[in-house]
Amino acid sequence: MIEQHKIWQNEWRKIMGKPINVDIEPNCDFDLHFDIWDLEKDLFFKLFEKFPRGNQIAQRAYQLKWGDLGELNKKLTDEELIQQTKIIVEVLQKIQPSDDLIDPKIVFKKGGNELRLELLSQADPISIELDDEFSTFVKKSTGNEGYNTYFFLSEPLYRLSSSYTPCNWILWCLTDYQDLNPYTLLLNMKYNGCDVALTENEVLIYKLTNEKN
Repeated sequence: MIEQHKIWQNEWRKIMGKPINVDIEPNCDFDLHFDIWDLEKDLFFKLFEKFPRGNQIAQRAYQLKWGDLGELNKKLTDEELIQQTKIIVEVLQKIQPSDDLIDPKIVFKKGGNELRLELLSQADPISIELDDEFSTFVKKSTGNEGYNTYFFLSEPLYRLSSSYTPCNWILWCLTDYQDLNPYTLLLNMKYNGCDVALTENEVLIYKLTNEKN
Protein backbone atom coordinates (compact mmCIF):
# COMPACT_ATOMS: atom_id res chain seq x y z
CA MET A 1 0.00 0.00 0.00
CA ILE A 2 2.76 2.44 0.97
CA GLU A 3 4.57 2.01 -2.36
CA GLN A 4 1.36 2.61 -4.33
CA HIS A 5 0.58 5.68 -2.25
CA LYS A 6 3.98 7.15 -3.08
CA ILE A 7 3.28 6.60 -6.78
CA TRP A 8 -0.07 8.37 -6.53
CA GLN A 9 1.51 11.12 -4.45
CA ASN A 10 4.02 11.87 -7.21
CA GLU A 11 1.32 11.73 -9.89
CA TRP A 12 -0.79 14.24 -7.96
CA ARG A 13 2.15 16.53 -7.28
CA LYS A 14 3.08 16.47 -10.98
CA ILE A 15 -0.48 17.42 -12.01
CA MET A 16 -0.41 20.21 -9.44
CA GLY A 17 2.98 21.49 -10.61
CA LYS A 18 4.64 20.61 -7.32
CA PRO A 19 8.10 19.01 -6.79
CA ILE A 20 7.97 15.22 -6.80
CA ASN A 21 9.84 12.63 -4.71
CA VAL A 22 9.52 14.78 -1.62
CA ASP A 23 10.46 13.39 1.78
CA ILE A 24 6.89 13.59 3.06
CA GLU A 25 4.56 10.69 3.63
CA PRO A 26 1.36 10.98 1.55
CA ASN A 27 -0.86 11.00 4.62
CA CYS A 28 1.08 14.04 5.90
CA ASP A 29 1.39 15.87 2.56
CA PHE A 30 -0.60 19.07 3.06
CA ASP A 31 -0.18 19.99 -0.61
CA LEU A 32 -2.32 16.94 -1.40
CA HIS A 33 -4.76 17.64 1.38
CA PHE A 34 -5.44 21.33 0.81
CA ASP A 35 -4.14 22.59 -2.54
CA ILE A 36 -6.19 20.21 -4.67
CA TRP A 37 -9.22 22.33 -3.80
CA ASP A 38 -7.67 25.30 -5.60
CA LEU A 39 -7.30 23.50 -8.95
CA GLU A 40 -9.30 24.21 -12.08
CA LYS A 41 -11.98 21.62 -12.83
CA ASP A 42 -10.07 19.77 -15.57
CA LEU A 43 -6.98 19.34 -13.40
CA PHE A 44 -9.08 18.40 -10.40
CA PHE A 45 -10.75 15.60 -12.37
CA LYS A 46 -7.38 14.50 -13.75
CA LEU A 47 -6.25 13.72 -10.20
CA PHE A 48 -8.76 10.87 -10.00
CA GLU A 49 -8.30 9.24 -13.41
CA LYS A 50 -6.12 6.38 -12.15
CA PHE A 51 -8.43 5.29 -9.35
CA PRO A 52 -11.22 2.70 -9.60
CA ARG A 53 -14.48 4.56 -10.16
CA GLY A 54 -12.35 7.69 -10.20
CA ASN A 55 -14.70 9.79 -12.30
CA GLN A 56 -17.56 9.08 -9.91
CA ILE A 57 -15.36 10.03 -6.96
CA ALA A 58 -14.35 13.27 -8.69
CA GLN A 59 -17.96 14.09 -9.57
CA ARG A 60 -19.09 13.68 -5.98
CA ALA A 61 -16.20 15.68 -4.54
CA TYR A 62 -16.73 18.43 -7.10
CA GLN A 63 -20.45 18.55 -6.34
CA LEU A 64 -19.88 19.05 -2.62
CA LYS A 65 -17.22 21.71 -3.13
CA TRP A 66 -18.54 23.68 -6.09
CA GLY A 67 -21.72 22.16 -7.46
CA ASP A 68 -25.47 22.10 -6.90
CA LEU A 69 -26.15 20.06 -3.76
CA GLY A 70 -29.68 19.31 -4.91
CA GLU A 71 -31.55 16.89 -2.63
CA LEU A 72 -28.54 16.67 -0.32
CA ASN A 73 -29.37 20.19 0.86
CA LYS A 74 -33.12 19.66 1.13
CA LYS A 75 -34.48 21.39 4.23
CA LEU A 76 -36.48 19.16 6.57
CA THR A 77 -38.96 19.89 9.33
CA ASP A 78 -38.26 18.56 12.81
CA GLU A 79 -40.68 15.70 12.24
CA GLU A 80 -39.00 14.88 8.92
CA LEU A 81 -35.60 14.86 10.64
CA ILE A 82 -36.92 12.28 13.09
CA GLN A 83 -38.41 10.16 10.31
CA GLN A 84 -35.19 10.36 8.31
CA THR A 85 -33.22 9.20 11.34
CA LYS A 86 -35.48 6.15 11.56
CA ILE A 87 -34.65 5.42 7.92
CA ILE A 88 -30.93 5.83 8.68
CA VAL A 89 -31.28 3.21 11.41
CA GLU A 90 -33.02 0.85 8.98
CA VAL A 91 -30.35 1.28 6.31
CA LEU A 92 -27.49 0.81 8.75
CA GLN A 93 -29.11 -2.36 10.06
CA LYS A 94 -29.29 -3.75 6.54
CA ILE A 95 -25.59 -3.10 5.93
CA GLN A 96 -23.89 -3.48 9.31
CA PRO A 97 -26.34 -4.76 11.93
CA SER A 98 -25.78 -3.49 15.46
CA ASP A 99 -27.38 -4.48 18.75
CA ASP A 100 -27.36 -0.80 19.69
CA LEU A 101 -29.72 0.00 16.82
CA ILE A 102 -32.42 -2.56 17.55
CA ASP A 103 -35.57 -0.50 18.04
CA PRO A 104 -33.68 2.41 19.62
CA LYS A 105 -35.24 5.31 21.47
CA ILE A 106 -34.81 8.48 19.41
CA VAL A 107 -34.37 11.78 21.23
CA PHE A 108 -34.48 15.14 19.47
CA LYS A 109 -32.74 18.15 21.04
CA LYS A 110 -31.90 21.68 19.92
CA GLY A 111 -29.43 24.20 21.22
CA GLY A 112 -26.16 26.02 20.87
CA ASN A 113 -22.69 24.75 20.20
CA GLU A 114 -21.62 24.49 23.84
CA LEU A 115 -24.36 21.98 24.64
CA ARG A 116 -23.72 20.22 21.34
CA LEU A 117 -20.07 19.65 22.18
CA GLU A 118 -20.96 18.47 25.67
CA LEU A 119 -23.49 15.92 24.45
CA LEU A 120 -21.43 14.66 21.53
CA SER A 121 -18.39 14.18 23.75
CA GLN A 122 -20.39 11.43 25.45
CA ALA A 123 -21.63 9.84 22.23
CA ASP A 124 -20.47 8.18 19.02
CA PRO A 125 -21.58 8.82 15.44
CA ILE A 126 -24.59 6.65 14.68
CA SER A 127 -22.60 5.08 11.82
CA ILE A 128 -19.57 4.19 13.96
CA GLU A 129 -19.76 0.43 13.38
CA LEU A 130 -20.07 0.92 9.63
CA ASP A 131 -17.30 3.53 9.68
CA ASP A 132 -15.01 0.99 11.34
CA GLU A 133 -15.78 -1.64 8.69
CA PHE A 134 -15.83 0.74 5.69
CA SER A 135 -12.52 -0.48 4.26
CA THR A 136 -13.72 -4.10 4.47
CA PHE A 137 -16.74 -3.29 2.30
CA VAL A 138 -14.46 -1.48 -0.15
CA LYS A 139 -12.06 -4.41 -0.38
CA LYS A 140 -14.89 -6.86 -1.03
CA SER A 141 -16.22 -4.65 -3.81
CA THR A 142 -13.17 -3.18 -5.58
CA GLY A 143 -10.32 -5.36 -4.29
CA ASN A 144 -6.89 -4.22 -3.20
CA GLU A 145 -6.90 -1.32 -5.64
CA GLY A 146 -10.05 0.08 -4.10
CA TYR A 147 -8.71 -0.64 -0.63
CA ASN A 148 -5.51 1.34 -1.37
CA THR A 149 -7.56 4.10 -2.95
CA TYR A 150 -9.75 4.40 0.12
CA PHE A 151 -6.80 4.94 2.44
CA PHE A 152 -5.05 7.33 0.04
CA LEU A 153 -8.10 9.53 -0.52
CA SER A 154 -9.61 9.54 2.96
CA GLU A 155 -7.40 12.31 4.30
CA PRO A 156 -7.64 14.73 1.32
CA LEU A 157 -11.41 14.26 1.12
CA TYR A 158 -11.77 14.73 4.88
CA ARG A 159 -10.13 18.14 4.44
CA LEU A 160 -13.02 19.22 2.21
CA SER A 161 -15.04 20.08 5.31
CA SER A 162 -13.15 18.53 8.26
CA SER A 163 -15.82 15.86 8.51
CA TYR A 164 -15.90 12.18 7.62
CA THR A 165 -19.57 12.20 6.62
CA PRO A 166 -18.97 13.95 3.26
CA CYS A 167 -15.75 11.98 2.83
CA ASN A 168 -17.56 8.69 3.35
CA TRP A 169 -20.42 9.75 1.08
CA ILE A 170 -17.90 10.33 -1.70
CA LEU A 171 -15.93 7.12 -1.14
CA TRP A 172 -19.01 4.92 -0.72
CA CYS A 173 -18.96 4.61 -4.50
CA LEU A 174 -15.99 2.25 -4.03
CA THR A 175 -18.48 -0.27 -2.62
CA ASP A 176 -21.18 -2.28 -4.36
CA TYR A 177 -23.91 -0.98 -2.07
CA GLN A 178 -24.96 2.03 -4.09
CA ASP A 179 -28.68 1.57 -3.39
CA LEU A 180 -27.95 1.61 0.35
CA ASN A 181 -25.83 4.65 1.09
CA PRO A 182 -26.54 5.82 4.64
CA TYR A 183 -24.10 8.68 4.19
CA THR A 184 -26.50 10.31 1.73
CA LEU A 185 -29.08 10.58 4.51
CA LEU A 186 -26.47 11.59 7.09
CA LEU A 187 -25.13 14.26 4.76
CA ASN A 188 -28.62 15.69 4.39
CA MET A 189 -28.90 15.74 8.19
CA LYS A 190 -25.57 17.56 8.35
CA TYR A 191 -26.77 20.20 5.89
CA ASN A 192 -29.82 20.62 8.14
CA GLY A 193 -27.48 21.44 11.03
CA CYS A 194 -27.99 18.08 12.71
CA ASP A 195 -25.70 15.51 14.28
CA VAL A 196 -27.05 12.00 14.71
CA ALA A 197 -25.26 10.23 17.52
CA LEU A 198 -25.43 7.03 19.49
CA THR A 199 -25.41 7.41 23.26
CA GLU A 200 -25.51 4.61 25.81
CA ASN A 201 -29.29 4.30 25.73
CA GLU A 202 -30.60 6.18 22.72
CA VAL A 203 -30.13 7.76 19.33
CA LEU A 204 -29.68 11.49 19.68
CA ILE A 205 -30.57 14.03 17.02
CA TYR A 206 -29.00 17.34 17.93
CA LYS A 207 -29.96 20.36 15.85
CA LEU A 208 -27.63 23.32 16.15
CA THR A 209 -29.60 26.52 16.49
CA ASN A 210 -28.92 30.14 17.30
CA GLU A 211 -27.53 30.48 20.82
CA LYS A 212 -30.60 32.58 21.73
CA ASN A 213 -32.90 29.70 20.97
